Amino acid sequence: MKKKWLMLGGVLGISSVMMITTGVNAFASTNGYDAYKSALKNTRTIQNVAVQASASLQDNGTALASAAGNIKISLSTQTASGSADVKVNGATQSVNFYKLKDQTVLKSSSNDTYYIKQQHDKEKNKDNEKETLDPQIPQQVETVIDALVGNLKDYVAVDSKTDGSKEITAELDNSQIPTVVNAIAPLVIKHASNQKHDGEKKADTSKELPFNRDVLQASALQLTQDIKIEKISFKADINNANYIEHQEADITISGKDASGTAHQVNVHLQANLSGYNTTIPDTIDLSGKQVQQMDNHQHGKFHGDNE
Repeated sequence: MKKKWLMLGGVLGISSVMMITTGVNAFASTNGYDAYKSALKNTRTIQNVAVQASASLQDNGTALASAAGNIKISLSTQTASGSADVKVNGATQSVNFYKLKDQTVLKSSSNDTYYIKQQHDKEKNKDNEKETLDPQIPQQVETVIDALVGNLKDYVAVDSKTDGSKEITAELDNSQIPTVVNAIAPLVIKHASNQKHDGEKKADTSKELPFNRDVLQASALQLTQDIKIEKISFKADINNANYIEHQEADITISGKDASGTAHQVNVHLQANLSGYNTTIPDTIDLSGKQVQQMDNHQHGKFHGDNE
């Protein structure tokens, strides 16, 4: 169940993932790379923001899954709220969520129950450790990223607008993608494919979860051999205040499943940011509502479930 929480978190927080990964894969020319990096750093200083994010997954031209979310995030108060719609093989699920300082609340559209995941002291300590991170570490990470990008800085188009905004685009085919990336990608994809066999089938499914795990598992990639990244494209719009307003990425992956059938998988991610430093996450009053506690130490299982 824990990994399914992570999967849901990935859907809801896809813009944050994109901001991190595209920071490594901007592939910009010197001016474009520096422009994107400057905007990325500036955007990360925002204390609160509204995000509209979406993702889609296709296999051999057939739509397998899609997700769309609206999120309000406040770093200053450590709160967030939002909703997500996930569609897999024609089945759609909707989830609302509220992140408070000491708990997360999930509400599925399929029932009236509010599922609560309490944040324990150990998790709070981890958050505090993140806040007190050595200030030299981000600079060290930036140095490593700069080295990894290397001569990929030549594969970008930067369009500077008259109003001070910028559009940064990049596109790489298989021959331009670094060898190390295509060496690591199969390991990551195989690991993700194997997660549905991680023993969670033994978990008690007699009680309904905030979302259907089987639906999420149905969209898992099952590539096992000849896996490689065929193409990566990226686009970012930076406004005249040097904030990232929009960014999107497309990734094409080829490979074969265990039976030897060839697949071409296309992943599309995009996010729109707005309400910089003026966004206030929604709150939830649970008085009089049907509430179900979820136990962190049992990886998201309900109190009273069997081990």
